[in-house]
Amino acid sequence: MTDQMYLRRWQRDAHRALGEFLRVDGLPAVTWTIPVSGALVADVDSLTSTPDEQRSAFAAWARHLGADVMPERTDSGGTVHLYAKFSWRGQGVRAAVRGAIRASIYPPMEDDR
Repeated sequence: MTDQMYLRRWQRDAHRALGEFLRVDGLPAVTWTIPVSGALVADVDSLTSTPDEQRSAFAAWARHLGADVMPERTDSGGTVHLYAKFSWRGQGVRAAVRGAIRASIYPPMEDDR
């Protein structure tokens, strides 16, 4: 197989896995992307969610996927970064699909204080 064939196969496997994820009721909506590598990346919404809602969504997906949660870190601007990595093997998927769940929790703006 050519490199492009592998990349497309990995993306198809990620697409199938994402279909399985989205069939589960009760999990919060997040933004999913499938990069060229075939990984699945979930980003928790920071525009319409409160910091508590972001943490809750991150934790719910991390639990559901059995993700390995990294220690949170705060950057010099006060943004808290949450990150977890997972590996998922579902129905119809040839190899485990790897991915990550991310959340960036921004500090309140000056007007919000």
